[in-house]
Amino acid sequence: MIRRVLIGVAAAAVLIFSPLYQLLAIPLTLGSPLTPSDAIVVLGGGVARQGNPCESTVERVRYGVALYKEEFAPVLVLSTGKVRQFNEARVMRRLALSLGVPERDIFLEETSRNTYENVLFVGRLFQQKGWKQAIIVSSPYHMRRIALVYRKNHPEMSPLYAPVRPSLFYEPGPPVHRFRQALALYREYAAIAWYWLKGRV
Repeated sequence: MIRRVLIGVAAAAVLIFSPLYQLLAIPLTLGSPLTPSDAIVVLGGGVARQGNPCESTVERVRYGVALYKEEFAPVLVLSTGKVRQFNEARVMRRLALSLGVPERDIFLEETSRNTYENVLFVGRLFQQKGWKQAIIVSSPYHMRRIALVYRKNHPEMSPLYAPVRPSLFYEPGPPVHRFRQALALYREYAAIAWYWLKGRV
């Protein structure tokens, strides 16, 4: 028993503290050739206690704004309903405004609490607006789950997937950073498994 535990710990250490764990990210990542669309949808990535957007939120919004400025779509949809001390969607809007996006071109989806609801509620917004084509922006390791949810719940839509490039998530760093990277990947696989069990994908 003790030997098995030690082997497991050693295997986890190899995955976490060497570049090997990044191999786990490959099946999670997907992207699409981008064409002009109706809206660029940016999914939230969290807000710190002080009200500042987390690293993943910053790079998602920045990438979405870059695509907007390249005229891939005339509007941004910022999708997250998470509200703890701060409203995440409104924090994202402030960042987009500071990057030069006019307020008239920003739409908020402030109801969703997770990836599944992001897809459902953004789909409803598209129906209300008569939009057809979406470009979805999120972290690279998040894209597979988004695509699986779309395929199951909005088969009539064929969104284009735009993972953040380059993403700080894949930058080398100290062991603590690598541990967080590995933990995020493991959580993503667990989330996909949970969604499968719940019939969401």
